[in-house]
Formats: sequence, structure tokens, C-alpha cells
Amino acid sequence: MTVRDPLARQASLNRTRHLTFLSQFLARHSVPLSPEQLAPAEGVRAALATVVALLPALYFHQAVFAWAAFAAFWCCLIEPGGTPREQLRIIGIFTVAGAVLGGVTSLIATFPYWGVIPWLIVTGLFAGLARALVPSMALLCALLGCVMLAGIGFPAHSFNDALTIALAFGGGGTWAIVLCLILWPQHPYAPARRAVGGCYQLLAVMAGELAAGRLQETVHRQTIRTAIERARGVALQIDAGHASYSMRGRLIASLAGAERLFTAMLAVEHLVETRGLDFEARGTLAAFSALCQHASEAALSPSPDLKRLSREALGLADSIRVRSGTIGELVATSARTLGTLADGLAEKARLPFDADAPKHVARLTPVIWRHALRMVVGLLGTYLATQWLGLSYGFWALVAVLLVIQPSGQTTLVRALERVLGTIGGGVLALLATPFLPGPTEMMVALALFVIGAIAMRAVNYTLLVLFLSAHFIIVTEMTMPSDGVAWLRILDNTLGSLIGLGCAFALFPQRQTQDMDGLLRAAIVGNIRYLSAVLNGDDTVSTDRTQRQAGIDTTRAEFARGSLPLLGGLSGVGPGAERMHALLRALRSLSGEVTLLRFDMAAGLCAPDPQTGQFWKEKAEALEAREPLAEIAGQLESGEIMSSIAALKRSDRPVASEEAQGPVLSGP
Repeated sequence: MTVRDPLARQASLNRTRHLTFLSQFLARHSVPLSPEQLAPAEGVRAALATVVALLPALYFHQAVFAWAAFAAFWCCLIEPGGTPREQLRIIGIFTVAGAVLGGVTSLIATFPYWGVIPWLIVTGLFAGLARALVPSMALLCALLGCVMLAGIGFPAHSFNDALTIALAFGGGGTWAIVLCLILWPQHPYAPARRAVGGCYQLLAVMAGELAAGRLQETVHRQTIRTAIERARGVALQIDAGHASYSMRGRLIASLAGAERLFTAMLAVEHLVETRGLDFEARGTLAAFSALCQHASEAALSPSPDLKRLSREALGLADSIRVRSGTIGELVATSARTLGTLADGLAEKARLPFDADAPKHVARLTPVIWRHALRMVVGLLGTYLATQWLGLSYGFWALVAVLLVIQPSGQTTLVRALERVLGTIGGGVLALLATPFLPGPTEMMVALALFVIGAIAMRAVNYTLLVLFLSAHFIIVTEMTMPSDGVAWLRILDNTLGSLIGLGCAFALFPQRQTQDMDGLLRAAIVGNIRYLSAVLNGDDTVSTDRTQRQAGIDTTRAEFARGSLPLLGGLSGVGPGAERMHALLRALRSLSGEVTLLRFDMAAGLCAPDPQTGQFWKEKAEALEAREPLAEIAGQLESGEIMSSIAALKRSDRPVASEEAQGPVLSGP
């Protein structure tokens, strides 16, 4: 069977001027809108799965059979898009566990408060503690939690009724498995290619922003680092057992190239912050932004013209007037790296790359426990509120709470806003479509279109996903359980759940974040000191890449945990503690930029390694990891002493500032 390639014509999306401008504008404010990740083929397949699964409910006029449609849609939503083995594992677990939990929940729903409340506590703990797992399993548990809550709206007054719900769910999930894995399998590499292409797209945005002189501190560091790690995880799901080693190697090598370019852009950002930006550098960065855009299109294309990309990259590198220690030098090196990568991929040469993903360690930290407790309180409060208000579809509010509450209060705020806006948009969309849906046939067509929109947009933007998702559930409810004002009830329930979830995130344990913040700050400092040590020691490229990547991951975690999600240009916490934390993280970012600049100078032969000082910082990192107090190293970071010691290292053709101007040089004994 020929597997469809949903990306065959998709590279042209990046050429749409208005979409590109909009996605770049939103990326500056950490609102992801990635047109290149649009997945219409997967949406059409999900629409087929959902519509077919809904037919028994309409034919037999049994609303309970709609569980088959819910299961089919959720299976398409949760499908990981990796190898068939990974798809079967995730969707299979969801189908079997969802069938059991759906049946059990429908029986519990007939109990009075004393029976439902313990079930809500179990659901909150289950979904909350699952955040300690890898992202794919955390998402699986979140959707299973949705099943456990949705069943409350379908009470089964007998064992046979509960069995019917379980069988309907299992049947819908099985149908989705057959469709996704046998009848209509998508190209197994499409999600990975979209993810890799997204990394180069974000690099193009970063270079363009730097060319315009707009510095957003953590925005690009967080978004690109997160995108690279997500893409790495998706690419590493591809294994040689499915005759895919060549594609896996191509994707990993492309990610290694993105990592190198990201490293260079961090050094460029540091130079712009410390030395400014001239006209020539602006033009150079603008040209490099266009080159990264073309690399993104090549990653999305099933048969890219890599020779053309190589000629463009090497041509840009040769056209730049290189002077040591300038932005032009860094951009020329980056363009040459991209050209060499494209040449190697075109010739199917074996390129050195690091195929190891950072290992995920499932730990039930205090942050996770507090998140789970917030989830429990939110579910209990929402259930009591819906009972008191007498809402007909109260389980919608429960599901909203489950999906809105995040470990970080700032992230919860963003998710709540996105969900409320998406729900209002979906309700309005359904209301506008209602006059044109006089019968079941027209409603089925509308349902298919809404499902296509939801699945196609799931990796593009969360608000758009919720918009089509809400319209989809409103139409299904109108067809199987018709009543007045379903759209308004959907809006009311989701708004209620979002507000309660937002209140729980900010009202419960609001001051305890700093307890875990110390550990995250320590990990970020240790990671950056290890990176400094690796560069000074002259470690090999792959090892240094791995060390730098881990330092970036640790720093990003600390920034997100601090609540510094740069929403609307960069909002963060207030108060002396937050200001000091912000200053320390900013010092870490500056240190990383200076170390990266030193690394490029060493690669260009302008500076020799200093193993003695490298060993000193290695021992310092080990001491900090062993719980040495942070006060001394934090003071050195904030005062700039460590950066001064790096800047004072002798470069062969670059003047070194005087010791008085640079400050004391920190080194080993």
C-alpha cells in the first residue's frame, strides 16, 4: 500500500506573506502559530473516523453510542505520528483503558455526592501526577482523565448500560486504529519533518528579529530550545526496524545543524546586546533569515533540492566580509555549516551528530504534588458549582478545569485565555452555521469540516484547536441529545471551568514556588558552568553540543518555572525576590552568550583552550551539584566577574580590554 505524504505540497505555505508575518509577530510573544505544521490530510482522516463512528448513534437513536465517535476522534487527536509500533502502543492503551474507565465512571455517576467526589479526587491525582511522565504519556493520561470526567454526564443505571458505553468506546477506538494503521496510514515521518521544519522557521524569525534590532530576551531562547527538543524526541521515535534509518539520520543531522545555528544566533544576540548593530550586520542577518526560511522549506519537502540550498548557503558565506569577533564572522560560519550539512545530506554522507536525547526522569517533585492538589480542588469546586447551578452539561466544565490547570500560574493564565476565546469562537461558529444545517446530512458535513479543522490545527495553535473542537462537540450534541442553547451552555461551562482553574492556580500554594525554584536555579547554574568548563577544556564538538543543550534545557525550565512566560511582550513576577531571580537568569543568559562566542573563537583558532581553568570550573560545578551554597557564585554572576574573566582571555587578533576595565580574572589555582 502506498502511504500518502501529507507534506508533498505543503512547503509553499511558508511563502504566504501574511501568514509568515502573523506567525513571526505571534512568535515574538510566545503565541505559537505555525502554518507549516498544518495537517489537512490527518484532519480528513479523523473526519472519516468520527463520522463513521457516529452513524450507529444516529441510526439507532441512542445517544450512548456517541461514545464511539468520541473515542475515534480522541484516538486521532492523541495519535503520536511516529512509527506504527508507537502509534499502536499509545492508541491501544487509550482504547482499552478508556473503555474500562468510561464504563466504570458511568456507574459511579449514578451515586450521590459521596460516591462521585472520591472519583473526582482519584481523577485529579491521576491526571496531575502524570505530569511527571514523558509528554506523550502525560497527554495520554490527560485524555483518560477527560474520559473519567465525561462519563459523569452519562449515568448508567445498570451494568448492561455501562457495558454498552464501554463497548461503544472500545469499538470507536478499534475502528480508529484500523483506519490509522491499516486503511489510511499517513507518512510516518510527516510529524518529524514538520517539527524539524518548525525549528528552522523559528531560527529565521530569530535572525529576522535580530536584524530589525528587536531583542526579546527569553522569547527565542525558550521557543527554539523547546522546539528543538520536541523535534528531537519525535525524530528519535523513528528506528531502523522499519527500514527508516536513512530518514532518521537525515532528520537528526538536520536537527544537529539547527542546534549549531541556534548556538551561533545566541552568540550574535550577545554581540548585539553588548556592542550594538551596524547597517552591514543588519543586512547580513536579514539574508541569513531568508536562508533559514529556505532550509525550513527543504525540511518540509519530501524531495528537497539540497544542492541548491548548499549553493545558496555557501554563496552567502563567501559574500560576507569576515572580520574576527564580528556578527559577520558568526553568520558566515553558520551559513557554511548549513551548506556543508546540505552537501552531506545530498551525497548521503555520514555526518557526525549527537543522537542522544536528554533522558527524562519521572520524579514526583513538590511542584507536581501541588499541581495535582490544585487539580483535585479545582475538580471538586467545579462539580459543586455545576450541581448548584444545575448545568445540564456540567462535565464540560470539569474537562475544562482538567485541561486548563498547569503547574505554572502564568501558563495556566495563557491556557485559560486561549480556551475561553476558542470556546466562544466555536460557539459563535456553530450558531452561525445552524441556519444552514436543516437536516442530518448537512450537520454531518459540518461535523466533518469541524473535525478537519480541529485535527489540522492541533499543532498550529491551541485557540484554533479549541475553536473547531467546541463547534464539533456542539454539533454532535445537537444531533444525539438535542436541546435548546447547547452552544451557550458550552461557552458557559468552559468559561466557568477555566475561571475556577485559573483561581486554583493562583490561590493555592502561591508562595511555595520558590522552594523548588532554588533547585531549578541550581541546575541552571551548574549546567552553564559545565558548559564553560567544556569549552575551556576544548572538549570535542559532539560532547560540547550535548553539554550546551542540557544547560539550555535547565535554564529554560528555570525561566518557565519562574513564571516568566513572555506573554504580550514579556510579563513576569514582581517583587524583590522576582527581580533578583530575573537578574540571575539574565546573567546566566549573558554568560552563555559569552561562552558561545569564546567557543567560536576557539574553533576559528583565535584562542587556545585553557584546561587548567576548565578543570577549576568543572570542580566548581561538581561542588555546586553537591549542594554548595549558591550565594558566592550568584554574586560572581550578577557582578559580571565570570564574564570578565572570559572576555580577558587572549585572542590572537582581537584587542583585549585592560584588566582594570574588565575586572578581576577568575581562574583556577
